[in-house]
Amino acid sequence: MIRLFPIGLLIACLSVVGLPAADWNQFRGPSSNGDAGKAGIPLVWSGTDQNQNILWKTDLQGIGYSSPVVKAGKVFLTTCLEKELERVVLCHDLESGKQLWSRSVIKAPLETRHQLSSCANSTPAVDDQRVYCSFLDKDRFVLVSHDHQGKELWRKDLGKYVNKHGFCSSPILCNNLLLVAGDNDAAGFFTAIKPSTGETVWRHERKNPIRSFSVPVPYSKDGKHQVLLSGCRGLTSFEPQTGKVLWEVETPTEKYVAAAVVAEDVALISGSSPANTLWGVDPLFSAKASNDRVLWRENSNALYTCSPVAVGSRVYGVTDNGFAWCLDAKTGKKFWTERMGKAHHASLVHVDGHILVFDEEGICHILVDGPEFKLLRRNRLGDSCHATPAIAGSTLVVRTGKALWRIGEKTH
Repeated sequence: MIRLFPIGLLIACLSVVGLPAADWNQFRGPSSNGDAGKAGIPLVWSGTDQNQNILWKTDLQGIGYSSPVVKAGKVFLTTCLEKELERVVLCHDLESGKQLWSRSVIKAPLETRHQLSSCANSTPAVDDQRVYCSFLDKDRFVLVSHDHQGKELWRKDLGKYVNKHGFCSSPILCNNLLLVAGDNDAAGFFTAIKPSTGETVWRHERKNPIRSFSVPVPYSKDGKHQVLLSGCRGLTSFEPQTGKVLWEVETPTEKYVAAAVVAEDVALISGSSPANTLWGVDPLFSAKASNDRVLWRENSNALYTCSPVAVGSRVYGVTDNGFAWCLDAKTGKKFWTERMGKAHHASLVHVDGHILVFDEEGICHILVDGPEFKLLRRNRLGDSCHATPAIAGSTLVVRTGKALWRIGEKTH
């Protein structure tokens, strides 16, 4: 049963876990895990009722499902002008929402894609000097870098890419490298690029090439660094500086969209095509090899599109058809399962002791972190939503079907 709680009472007793808010410079934030820590965003907003706590709203050109990213007072995202056949990177001013510049990156026929996909799915990554975005040019995977003023710096063809469901590969910055996954049905790969020049540092050719869209997730323990990548029939750990495979776990799931998440030194991997996987995996170097690393297995309500988020030992997820759950990372035990919206595509975000769960209709279901199900409220923007929100200081940046929004406490 859904239970609504008074906001004031909940704020008084919440304990917030995580890191201070910083620039949200890549998909799912600087740590690539959806955890924004303490930010102080408002809990109440509306795009349908007097624009409550809407700082600005800017109409967007084209169609795209990539998520916004924020760096140094600017918002970056991608779109596709379908009539013009152009793939475009956009830059907006964070303070006003005004578009600062727009750059056409590729002009090519629209790729074959799933009905719930677009031709601008990949979320950019941005550092202090450059923004990086990826698109498909016919059957070629193209990675492009611009500076913050929109000047193209370099362009790299990463090879052939074949995927009947479309294209998506969001680059991730890690240890002064740009990590790019290219799992597809032709010849899958995982590569590290030098951000300043586009030079290849290392490239790993996947042994079981099959289409996936998951992003790499950095993980460190006791000074030892790994990058975890879901896809190609399992979860693989790589050494970030060399691309060496450290360990692998095979799963019945072949194709992955949701990224892995690490909670209390347990890596959770989830997928549902063609078979369900919701597993807890030991990522530590002291663990045994291969599938002996699997700590627990669960099949019900496995995730496909939406990446989960972890707070302490609790992991939260939501299925594409709207069933949200919370489980214990150590055991896989489900604390609760409840219905949210009719359809979900955005990944989950933790901020200020709350879990933000956006559905396809642009409704944000705000849950309270904890082993008991507590729905705080639902906020409506009145437009469709496929993208994952970004946290910018004490504000929220959201991309909907037709607009870019900034949500924050209004001062009078």
